[in-house]
Amino acid sequence: GYLGVDDSNGSNQPPAPLRVVRRPPIAQRAAPSELIARHRWTVAVLIVCLGVLAGWVVPIIGQHTRWNEVFRFDASSAQATLAAIAGGMITLTGFVFTAVTLVIQTVQSQSPRLLRAIDRTDRTPILFGLFSATFSYSLVALSSVHGDSAPDITVDFAILLVLVCVAAFFRLLITLRTRLTSGGLVRTIGNQLRESFEQLYPTKGTEGEEDRVDPRRRDITRVAVHHEGAPGVFQSFDEVELVAWASRRDALISFRPVVGDFVPTGAVVADVTMPAPHADTEGATTSLRIGPVRTLDHDPAYGFRLLADIAVRALSPAVNDPTTAVQTLDQLHDLLQRLILRPLGNGEIVDRDGSVRVRYRAPTWETFVGLALDEIRIYGSGSLQVIRRLRSVLIDLLALAPEERQPSLRRRLESLDTAVATHFADPHDRQRAAEADRQGLGAPET
Repeated sequence: GYLGVDDSNGSNQPPAPLRVVRRPPIAQRAAPSELIARHRWTVAVLIVCLGVLAGWVVPIIGQHTRWNEVFRFDASSAQATLAAIAGGMITLTGFVFTAVTLVIQTVQSQSPRLLRAIDRTDRTPILFGLFSATFSYSLVALSSVHGDSAPDITVDFAILLVLVCVAAFFRLLITLRTRLTSGGLVRTIGNQLRESFEQLYPTKGTEGEEDRVDPRRRDITRVAVHHEGAPGVFQSFDEVELVAWASRRDALISFRPVVGDFVPTGAVVADVTMPAPHADTEGATTSLRIGPVRTLDHDPAYGFRLLADIAVRALSPAVNDPTTAVQTLDQLHDLLQRLILRPLGNGEIVDRDGSVRVRYRAPTWETFVGLALDEIRIYGSGSLQVIRRLRSVLIDLLALAPEERQPSLRRRLESLDTAVATHFADPHDRQRAAEADRQGLGAPET
């Protein structure tokens, strides 16, 4: 696990240098939409509070402002309209809650882990907040309707809120139709992985031999950092904060677990190498993010795992849906093609002066290929459609792969040939299974 001096084997010979990829730290900045998604329940509560406040303020504004009302109401019709809006919002909220429950069941049927994968695309809490705000506004505004007074501006504003709610509801229906189907889920995960690749695996990464620390130097000490919190999954770490911490102490932090590993309480998460006078690791773990489940933010291997889960579930005898598996292979094909020329290696993060401050074990090309294709080949070896699409993926990747990344592809192409010979007894089927097809079945023959 440790990417530094390995003296556990008792040998005086240093291990062979590794080829590593060095890059500056990535700032964990989120787009405004992602910030809203991250704090969506807080935003929902804030929207409800604004609805209550508007129910008190808008009637006061209407009493002191000349307003060219869109609709004119007497007191009784205003009360009936506001009451109908309040009741309708409760009914609509219940309907949406039922629809979301059915969607959750559908997503879980693809893979239970997909719910967290699409977490940042979920806007239903904000939708519930908008419905509840309209309901609260209507109830509070009812108190301003009394006698012969008919606050037209109050009712007009309530109608406007209803129109906003209807537009948000239609937007939810479109989202459920396009994003939360099996094909939509695959595209959503694929898009998140493409964003991750651009950050974690820059096309112009700097490669070099791994720097080693001489253990015989007496002014250098190595300290093991333990995880003192609750057990969980190593999700990510704040690269900017951690590099800054290491730079101030002239330290090198080498992570033992891989992002995505389960970390028990008390386990060693990193080795810190630093000058002896500064051998203080306090604050080294504050930038680590250890949570209950894996995420896609800094764990691209998990995205491949999710896509493979969808394909394997589709290929199970209970579902028997090879077309969904082919759609998943379409995304995996593109993702592997994006990675095939990028430097991966063991990650190294440098500070402004170019000194290596953080080391972590990044997934290798073999890891990504195995996650993307192996299980789909095993479970789909009897499907003509899946076998032909897999062959197309491997042939296309082989045409682009540099020499050092071709062996893993060739081995899987040989395994595919073995699967064809094993599962297809009919000569015609065997001949068709030996052909590549981007559609699985249906592309015109050349």
